[in-house]
Amino acid sequence: MAKKTSRRKKTSAPRRSAATRRGGMVHWYLLGAAVIGGILYMDNRLPGPETSATGIKTASIERKEKTAEREAVLARPKQRPAEKAVEQALPMPEKLPAFSGKWFICTTQTDYCVLDGSTILYAGRKVRLADVDTPAIAGARCDAERLRGGDAKLRLREILNEGDVTLVAKGEASGKAGAAPHLVLRGGQSVGQRLVAEGLARPWTGKHQSWCG
Repeated sequence: MAKKTSRRKKTSAPRRSAATRRGGMVHWYLLGAAVIGGILYMDNRLPGPETSATGIKTASIERKEKTAEREAVLARPKQRPAEKAVEQALPMPEKLPAFSGKWFICTTQTDYCVLDGSTILYAGRKVRLADVDTPAIAGARCDAERLRGGDAKLRLREILNEGDVTLVAKGEASGKAGAAPHLVLRGGQSVGQRLVAEGLARPWTGKHQSWCG
C-alpha cells in the first residue's frame, strides 16, 4: 500500500506546477493590456485646457505681431493736409501736341478745322487766337464786316495748312462760347500777327470792336 501512495504523489506534482505557471502569467497579460489602452487613450484624447505656460507664450507672440504692425504703420510717411491742398491747387499741364495735317472749314469735320477768322477746333477743342480780333461772321453788324470775316476765315485756313502748327496757352477760356485763348504758331511765328499784317485782323485789346464804317 505504501508504494501506491508514493506513485500518486509523483504524478500530481507536475500538474500543480503547470497551473502555477499559468497563474503567474496573468498579471503580465493585464499589464500589457493596460499599456496598449494607455497608448490608445493618449492618441485619441481631446486637447485639454491651455496651461499657464502655454498661455504666456501665446500672448507674447501676439504682442510681438501687434508691435510689428504698429511700427509698419508708423514707418509710412503721412501726407499733411497742407500738402494735399497744394497738390489739388496745382493745375494740370495742358497737353496739345503739334499738328501738321490738313485743316478744314468746320462743317462735318470737327477735329482740326476753322470756325471763323480767330477761332479754330484743335483736336476737337475750341481755341481762340489770343492776340487778334477779327471781323465777326454770325454776329456781324454789317455786310462789310461779314464779308471781311469770311475772308479772314479762309485765309486762316490757308496759313494753317502751310505746315506744323503749335499752341501756347495764354489764359483761361472766356468769351466765344468758352474758347480757350492760345497763341497759334507756325514756324515760331504768330498766325494771328500774319492776319494783322494782311489787314484781316487787329491786335486784341480785351474786347471785340466793330468793323463797320
